[in-house]
Amino acid sequence: MNELYQKIIFQKDAEREIRAAEAEGREANFFNKTIQELNLSNREIKCGLNFKNAVFLGSLYLGRSKISHDLILEGAVVNNALYLGEIEIGEDLIAPRLVVKNSLNLVGGKVGGFIDLEKTHVQGFLSMNKIQVKGKINAKGLKIVGLETESGSIQGDLYFQNAHIEKFLDMEWSYISGLVDMQGINIWGFLNLANSKIGGVLIMKDSYIKEESLFEGMECQERIVSF
Repeated sequence: MNELYQKIIFQKDAEREIRAAEAEGREANFFNKTIQELNLSNREIKCGLNFKNAVFLGSLYLGRSKISHDLILEGAVVNNALYLGEIEIGEDLIAPRLVVKNSLNLVGGKVGGFIDLEKTHVQGFLSMNKIQVKGKINAKGLKIVGLETESGSIQGDLYFQNAHIEKFLDMEWSYISGLVDMQGINIWGFLNLANSKIGGVLIMKDSYIKEESLFEGMECQERIVSF
């Protein structure tokens, strides 16, 4: 039991690793670590953060933080909330196969490169309203399902209101148990929703897609589209 306890990374341990990485000009490495809970909100972090295959026993907070390089969450498990509201990432958000067990908030985020959410699984909701992405968003096989909490039910919704994506958004083979709200989205490449399943309504009022929109094989309760 003591050995297990010593392997858990706490806030002070993470802070120490980040300071060392900044001083040494490398990424802060939390690969395959178990982390109790981490709050790095409102920080300027002058290195990349590598949480590949990490397990968070609680939440991860990076709201309003500035990260100079990549944020890597590939294969990570967050057992509570993942809050990235108004984050600024200098390079890429790399998070394929990420598992979040109580909602992912990216509202107002700015990403200097691409976002990879391929086969990511979110319980609750995923909100990317007002996000600005210089590159593509790969969300192939993304899965969002509902969540029962003490305060009620979360329907498994995906929000992209007023998002700005300079390349493309690929959501082929995704599954969203609730609604998908893309009101006012701007995509300067293509939108791919082929073979996706949406349990609720797809809303695309006042949206702009510069190239083609692919809906072949898509299933949804209702589609409300106006360009």
